[in-house]
Amino acid sequence: MKESNATILFADLMNSTELAKNLTLLEYDDMLVDFQNTMFEVVSHHLDYFGYEGEGVDSEWSISGDELRVFLYSDNMDFDIRSALLIATKIKLAWLSSAFNQRVLSEQRLVSRIGVGINCGKVIKDVRPWRVKIGKAGQNIEGYAINLTKRIESASREGNVYQIMVGASLYKRCQQNKRINVAFSHPRSLVFKGLGQKIPVYEVVSFVSFEILPSMPVPFQEGLMEKMENTVRDAMPEPWIFIVLLRSYISMLALSRDEHADVKAVELAQQALDVVDYKPVIYNMLGWLYTNGRNVRNLEMAFHYLDQCLGLEPKNEAALLHRARILEEMGQTDLARHAYQEILFQNRQHPIARRKLAQYQVAN
Repeated sequence: MKESNATILFADLMNSTELAKNLTLLEYDDMLVDFQNTMFEVVSHHLDYFGYEGEGVDSEWSISGDELRVFLYSDNMDFDIRSALLIATKIKLAWLSSAFNQRVLSEQRLVSRIGVGINCGKVIKDVRPWRVKIGKAGQNIEGYAINLTKRIESASREGNVYQIMVGASLYKRCQQNKRINVAFSHPRSLVFKGLGQKIPVYEVVSFVSFEILPSMPVPFQEGLMEKMENTVRDAMPEPWIFIVLLRSYISMLALSRDEHADVKAVELAQQALDVVDYKPVIYNMLGWLYTNGRNVRNLEMAFHYLDQCLGLEPKNEAALLHRARILEEMGQTDLARHAYQEILFQNRQHPIARRKLAQYQVAN
């Protein structure tokens, strides 16, 4: 018997029962087959891409019907949490662009969506005697954290941004590790059947990572940008797609792959402000675009949007860093120094702020 700290992810098709009423039996089976194939390709590729051994060593996963279960238990929980957030975003993105949903979209019908629950907690891994007797001596994974994560996943139907819900243990861990660029909603206290107490859950409202698209399986990367662009033109686009697409445009600009991506990105960001409730991430991206975009460069506009972000989140580290760099570029040395001091005041180990302030000290 072995006790492990695990990061657990549950995902399933939302409203699959209601969808089944509007689909023929063959259509419903097509949906399940496409769902299962999509989940298999994304998860198996992700674990291999990020160096998981699998086979119960540091991870395992399964698909049954319209449900996916993933257990990650390497020696690095922060790495597992980031992996779980990446898997959650990638399976939603891959499913949106799947053959089934693309056909449904072309027919102007409502696409099916994936709800996700993620949490951290202790689990027991052990080989059960009955499994040995039937010749399948694989490990069983048991624990309260598993039941709780399943219930957290059921709350994803109430989400309105990513529809990725997390538990308190994962939320606290992300608050301690600022290297994971994720933001959450205010907690919702929900009473889950069988638990007898209120449990706080948080919805992911922003997850920015340059690794999302590059770590997708190659077949899913083909035409993905175009599919996302088509999706945000839909009458009711999902808010999270704007964030993923904007981050993709910024990556293209940083790698000089599309010199006109800044124009498209600014237009999309303006559209996103009407759709995305969590606006600091959009203001931040606009600040970056007006600072670094060759076709849209405008430092006054960059300042405006960074101030908008800091008005909502005075300690937003990314906005403070963007603003400090702009002041430095404009030759406003004293103001730039003060901006870097603000960053260091809330994060004494910030490497860029420490280096810049050391340079200013040497210069004086």
